[in-house]
Amino acid sequence: MHLHTIGSDGRPDVLFTHGWGRSHHDFIPVAESLAAIARSTLVDLPGFGETPRPEAAWTTADYAGHVHSAMLAAGRVPYLWVGHSFGGRLGLRAAVAFPGALTGMVLVAAAGIPRARTPWQRLRGRWRSAAFGFHKGRAGSEAEIIELERRFGSADYVASRASGLRDIFLATVAEDQSRNLPRIATPTRLIYGAQDTETPPEIGRRMAAAIPGAECVVLDGLDHIGVLARGRHQIARAVRDLLREGGPA
Repeated sequence: MHLHTIGSDGRPDVLFTHGWGRSHHDFIPVAESLAAIARSTLVDLPGFGETPRPEAAWTTADYAGHVHSAMLAAGRVPYLWVGHSFGGRLGLRAAVAFPGALTGMVLVAAAGIPRARTPWQRLRGRWRSAAFGFHKGRAGSEAEIIELERRFGSADYVASRASGLRDIFLATVAEDQSRNLPRIATPTRLIYGAQDTETPPEIGRRMAAAIPGAECVVLDGLDHIGVLARGRHQIARAVRDLLREGGPA
């Protein structure tokens, strides 16, 4: 797994994990702003950036275990976990599986639990799924199937075909970690963009209510990706606050 380090040895360790279809580059500005107080490890998760995909269809537990093993091998435990979207899913897993290793978590537009839906939205979702299955069963070519995926699927679902990660996408996207949230003892801060339609802020508020002591901040005017850029100062502040709470930094 490709690791990129910013900051010097002897400082508290911070791990940055990116979202689906992204890479470690998303967190470089935040890590650079923390270089005076932390040693940041930015990873390309398996299947993204400079890291090849795993041979099997990994779950989020597999990913979290692999990342933790890499940090152990690098001698960078304990560490503070920062995760965007998919990387947030992994952080939730790690906080339960390796509670003694995490000094804190900053979850940015994190996924991990289903979004709240009205009865009409649930009905519409079932209808779209049934319609996709109906048309797919009658498609006469691969091109027709691809067009149906574009019509009925999410952007990440469509892109997972070209990237060769469809099996992993399907194995991870529907995971619901709601039952594990009350077990998380790691100090946690959640940051969401108010205009995020992929992981809307209601997800963050519900996760914050379920994770003991967690706090959620919603940033006006920011969407799922914009929160990484225009919200980078708030991400860095959350990391600094948690490092300060955990000891001298």
